[in-house]
Amino acid sequence: MNKVEIRVPALGESISEGLLANWSVKNGSTVIEGQALCELETDKTTIDITAPATGTLNIAVSEGTDVAINQVLGVINTGEGQKLKPDAKQASLNGVDKENATHSVKRSPSAKAEASRSGTDISRISGSGRDRLITKSDVIAASSGDNPLEVHDNFESAGQVRKRENSQLRIVEPAETIDQIEKADTGEHRKALSRIRKIIAANLTKTQSELVLLTTFNEADMSAIKSMRGRYKDAFQKKHGVKLGFMSFFLKASAAALNSFPELNAYIDGDEVVYRERINISVAVSTPRGLITPVVRNVQTRGFGEIEREIADFSVRAANKTLMPDDLMGGSFTISNGGVFGSLLSTPLPAPKQTAILGMHSIVDRPVAINNEVHIRPMMYLALSYDHRLIDGKEAVGFLKEIKRGIENPECLLLEI
Repeated sequence: MNKVEIRVPALGESISEGLLANWSVKNGSTVIEGQALCELETDKTTIDITAPATGTLNIAVSEGTDVAINQVLGVINTGEGQKLKPDAKQASLNGVDKENATHSVKRSPSAKAEASRSGTDISRISGSGRDRLITKSDVIAASSGDNPLEVHDNFESAGQVRKRENSQLRIVEPAETIDQIEKADTGEHRKALSRIRKIIAANLTKTQSELVLLTTFNEADMSAIKSMRGRYKDAFQKKHGVKLGFMSFFLKASAAALNSFPELNAYIDGDEVVYRERINISVAVSTPRGLITPVVRNVQTRGFGEIEREIADFSVRAANKTLMPDDLMGGSFTISNGGVFGSLLSTPLPAPKQTAILGMHSIVDRPVAINNEVHIRPMMYLALSYDHRLIDGKEAVGFLKEIKRGIENPECLLLEI
């Protein structure tokens, strides 16, 4: 019988650890090579770890554990005739054998103090926090007789809990989770923040507290780009194998503007300004776990077809959770398109170590005055949020006007003028 180890892959130059978020299969299950086994969350993205071989899975690390690069997460037994023990599935608790699971009662300091004050037996209380952590509110509810949950006798079989109904206790099966019970009883429930959401929260807080943010606005007439796309979309897709979208125009227009206004491609580090020679633009992509920003590098030297292919690849890999942290690092400027969700106007926030961010919005047919006549044109509001410590209003307005010029005159982007 051969054993193949499942190890944490390299996650990028600056990433040394991640969080094993969840197992997609149970301990002792038969898995197929290439099958998704578990999700690994890093500070940048979520990655699916797949089976390196076909066989029986033995899990070594439980969900919610921080893991290091090259750490063994489990082993796949590839020998023929390997069978799952009859009670292995029943003994599984959150993907790990029950005999290896910890049954210790977890309580917060405030819960312990409240239990001591009220004389409540804390070992009889089920926690509503993460990993069944007992909170102060759980103890207060128990002491008043309102606590709907109790756990004792080293828990029930895998995943079962006890619920009080009319002063009686009944066994609740795993399908009826604590969150569902709590929601039904109190109208609210708790869920731990994912690692990505924690990082997003930390970055936004850091941006708000450290940068002096202002936002300037303009609008762009999208007629020329829409006309160009209509004329050349079929030929473009035939040659490059991808549709011609709006984003490549905005990346090229932003690259041209960044070349003219290098301070917006720089950032403040202590008492110094760090200027970047390369124009690497982060493109905001929405995922179920939060916003991520893969980076299109050296935009100033890339063609429209190459840019569109890379953006399409980012979208696919973001959906499949195969983006690597290196794909998300090194951006010097960000473009966020709230228009895909219907946003008409917004004030986006720059990412760490960036000075500015461009916000795209919905294209709406609006009346505009052209040569003293009213015309209906497809218009988009543009927003540029920037760090006023480094960028003055004159430069910010000039930068956004340069983007507007490129969008309204796309031939200038093609001719690099």
